[in-house]
Amino acid sequence: MGKRYSELLSLAVSESGLKLNKIAEMIGEITGKSPTNEYLSRLQNGKTAPAGDKLNEAISKVLGIDPIELKAAAYREKIPAEVLAKLQSHPKASSA
Repeated sequence: MGKRYSELLSLAVSESGLKLNKIAEMIGEITGKSPTNEYLSRLQNGKTAPAGDKLNEAISKVLGIDPIELKAAAYREKIPAEVLAKLQSHPKASSA
């Protein structure tokens, strides 16, 4: 299993060298709406549920990380444990 969403985000923020206010500003240029510094801080510290796809796409662009990896980490944390276990227990469906 991959890293937790907050770990991926925190590492990417750290490696970018950017301050949260600059990241928020750059996200705003992409999406038209800037998240607050406080919200970004809560995301990277695991204090709130992972962001949605649109924000994760923008975060990925700003921080130069794989958007699929970030979204996959978000989904793993959002999907109820019993549903995730069921998905993992089924082999991939083969195409007919």
